Amino acid sequence: MKKLLTVLAVLALCLGLSACGHFVSIMPGSAAVDENNPDLPQTLDNFEEKGLLEFMGWQEFAARYYSDTPIALSIRTAQGGYASPVFDRTSIIAACDALRAMTVTGRSDAVPAEDQQTVYTFTMKNGEEYAVAFSGGELCLYAGQYTVTGLSKLSALEFPGYSNAFDVFDLYYDEDIRAFADNFNVNTPVSVGRRYNGGATMTSQDPAVVSHAFQLLQGALIDRVEESPDQNIDLTQLTDYVFTMTDGSYYTFTFAGPCLQVTASDDYGPVYYWLSGADELAAMEILPESTVPTFAGGPLYGMREEIARGLSAANGELPDVSIVGVYVDYTIDGQHGYLTLDAADGAAFVQRVAYINAAAEITEPVGEKITVYVTLSDQSGPIIVFTGDTVQQMVGYDHQCDAAAMSDLRATILALAQDPDNVGPSFGSTSG
Repeated sequence: MKKLLTVLAVLALCLGLSACGHFVSIMPGSAAVDENNPDLPQTLDNFEEKGLLEFMGWQEFAARYYSDTPIALSIRTAQGGYASPVFDRTSIIAACDALRAMTVTGRSDAVPAEDQQTVYTFTMKNGEEYAVAFSGGELCLYAGQYTVTGLSKLSALEFPGYSNAFDVFDLYYDEDIRAFADNFNVNTPVSVGRRYNGGATMTSQDPAVVSHAFQLLQGALIDRVEESPDQNIDLTQLTDYVFTMTDGSYYTFTFAGPCLQVTASDDYGPVYYWLSGADELAAMEILPESTVPTFAGGPLYGMREEIARGLSAANGELPDVSIVGVYVDYTIDGQHGYLTLDAADGAAFVQRVAYINAAAEITEPVGEKITVYVTLSDQSGPIIVFTGDTVQQMVGYDHQCDAAAMSDLRATILALAQDPDNVGPSFGSTSG
């Protein structure tokens, strides 16, 4: 009997302890709420006003957000139902300052409802997240709501999809892309191209086509952010729109399926935006099917302008542009693999590929595929697709390459895959 009473007493004590507070971690890896904040208002009869960041236990965050600024701030509203990030430091610091200026003034009678909350999430460079939620102008924290002052400054911040203040070019948080859009009529691109899944680029130099493609991008409205791209869109279907400037630089806008894919922060990763007007851009005729690109035969650098520019970079002929590296995705003799070359070996590889000869006639591509991705220091670079002994000039236009040169290229790739340091004596040859 005594043993039973003892068990019941221990059980009652455990239940009592578990009911004393909500042991919810403030942040991943942090101590429990009750350990960090023993005077949470759930346990107080008389409420004491506090600054919001102190009230939430965010003292460390408050002390470091100027020197260790979050890389992103996102909002999710009950009405929108998706998280939309911003990446500019000005907006992020403004949000942090707004939180620091807010005061928690009392306990509310309202019961938090997740489907009615607006949640602001700060993402740090290491992936750590700080989230704060509001509902009806009040702070939602654990099992309660609290009245606050100063929320209007935070609420005034604007986010893509939730505000019309953003256009497509704003999403990149890049001064060069913003200048490209603002100065389009003064510094107009010489061409626009469309590229599917890393294949050859269909390019038009018609000013009307270039202008129309830009206007469709400029006029597209941001509908929402896709939160589950791996489930709701086909990430293997990539379409690039490439605007080439008079100096040879490129501006590339990539769509994954129907969504614009933007990586404004490498640490945060890509964000996918649903746009109104994207269908019109996809349906736009860049190059009429009846237009056959002019190629009289010869080395590949004469086939496409971006290959010629890549060769110039490899040869050191462009003062401000160089080869960063080369990535090769290949299937040779049934063997599928990948090859990564650094700047020096990549430059030699580009030289070799650019001087492969091809015939003028269009032919049917048959055989295993080799795709060469060249990255230049300005983030541009050609993508060259070989199928068997053919090379793709643009979608639907493949040319027969010199069989001996292609056999040598395949052997070189396999040799490099076995020994990346063995570049080979013929690399860098400038002979036709």
